[in-house]
Amino acid sequence: MPSKATVHGVLMDASLNPISAGKIIATLNGSDMFDGGVRIVTQKIEATTNADGEWAIDLVVNGEGHDGTSSWMVEGYNQFVSKVFELKSLFIATALPIAIGDLERTSAQNLKASKEAGSSRLLICSRYEEYLDLPQSQRRDTDVVLVKGV
Repeated sequence: MPSKATVHGVLMDASLNPISAGKIIATLNGSDMFDGGVRIVTQKIEATTNADGEWAIDLVVNGEGHDGTSSWMVEGYNQFVSKVFELKSLFIATALPIAIGDLERTSAQNLKASKEAGSSRLLICSRYEEYLDLPQSQRRDTDVVLVKGV
């Protein structure tokens, strides 16, 4: 059973004002190999922003399979159902909590690292102990861990 990572962010308009009662929709598409067999993976999850525009969603870690062909698309809508942002091809490498901006910056290299065992992944956490708490199957000797205080 795949793990989940908490992805969080703040939905803001063009003036950088938080958008309350907005919608975040995350969609997982692709296929991957889990437990010795190929599985088609699809999932759609929604969250509503709070009064400060904050949101958080628990998303399946698509870095636990073997071929890394699945990816997330995350879209944000304001209270009038107008699209505010869209991020495609997001790859979640571990079950560590991550901000949407950090996920966007690390997705491409972590997808490449999932396909090439010798490549390093860039993992961001608020405390190094969070990384050590991951199951051994989610850690690699080549991981680069950036401790980013919250």
